[in-house]
Amino acid sequence: MPTYQLVLDDDGGEPRRVAFTAACPDFALQVAQREADGVRAELWEGERLIARMTKVATNLWKLDPDQRLSPEARQP
Repeated sequence: MPTYQLVLDDDGGEPRRVAFTAACPDFALQVAQREADGVRAELWEGERLIARMTKVATNLWKLDPDQRLSPEARQP
């Protein structure tokens, strides 16, 4: 199974990284379900960026192709 990494940024300081192994990348939404509204995330599979997204409500994420985390947070 592939290994994925979520880089979570809530503008509260250093971005947090959560690594997990799953059959597919959609498991990231379960990993991040307890995050607060407004948190931004990047989902990576190894060196490949899969998605940038923002949590807008409970169980609702908006894909943000133009949104960027801080430069130091971009590398998993």
